[in-house]
Amino acid sequence: MHDLQVDPERDPVLARALTGTMRDEWRPAADAMRSAREWERRAYITLTLAAAARRRVEWLRRWLKARPDDQDAAAVQHALASLNES
Repeated sequence: MHDLQVDPERDPVLARALTGTMRDEWRPAADAMRSAREWERRAYITLTLAAAARRRVEWLRRWLKARPDDQDAAAVQHALASLNES
């Protein structure tokens, strides 16, 4: 399982996103994905959010419902599917 421990001082955007997932809030996750400019960072955020969705998926469902064409939400959903297959 992907480690969901994120230091809020070193990575406040991702820490805020993970806190939001526990409250079924999708907007902090969307902000975290939007902030990722480099592929390595984007992959890290995507996989971390997918692992969070594996534990609690309602926030991702809400994101997909609110923005069905959002490519960032789709990336997290596909990463979640990959995690569930492994």
